Amino acid sequence: MKQIKRLIPVLFASVFISALPAQAADKSITPDGKPAPSQPSAKPGSKAAAAEAETAKTLYPELREVFSGSKTIAGETVSFPQNNPSVHAIELTLQPGQVTGWHQHKAPLFAYILQGEITVTYEEIGKKVYREGEGILEAMSVTHRGENTGDTPVRILAVYLLGDGNEATVPEEAPGSDKLKVE
Repeated sequence: MKQIKRLIPVLFASVFISALPAQAADKSITPDGKPAPSQPSAKPGSKAAAAEAETAKTLYPELREVFSGSKTIAGETVSFPQNNPSVHAIELTLQPGQVTGWHQHKAPLFAYILQGEITVTYEEIGKKVYREGEGILEAMSVTHRGENTGDTPVRILAVYLLGDGNEATVPEEAPGSDKLKVE
């Protein structure tokens, strides 16, 4: 009888608990403690799977390639720094008529023209005009200088892939006029 009296609370508790509505497990956290995906993967072949695949293809709905290549404007093959690699980005503004000094770049430089236009004169290559929205892989071992030949300020985003000696721009003497080719 004593054993039955001890079992009554246990039986009562198990009956009471089984009468409660079932609760779903919290699926917002995975067993390893990481947040669960907002939507589970769709079944292969379903409309949801097709929509998921299409979304994966278009990560960025508006995308415009600005530049792709491995050669500079002077035809040099880009080689990345072997030691002390780093990235340095600057925004450069030149007012109408303003001219840079003659220089070279001792590291790969990608430039994107944010606004305006710039004419760059390259030793033994000649002049090239770059306008708003254009991207270029600038010459490294060719002496050159830029001039804002437009009516508005030119703004350029310059991204240097530095390393080794960490020299992004090195001043140079003006090339001889016999080496300049005008296009």
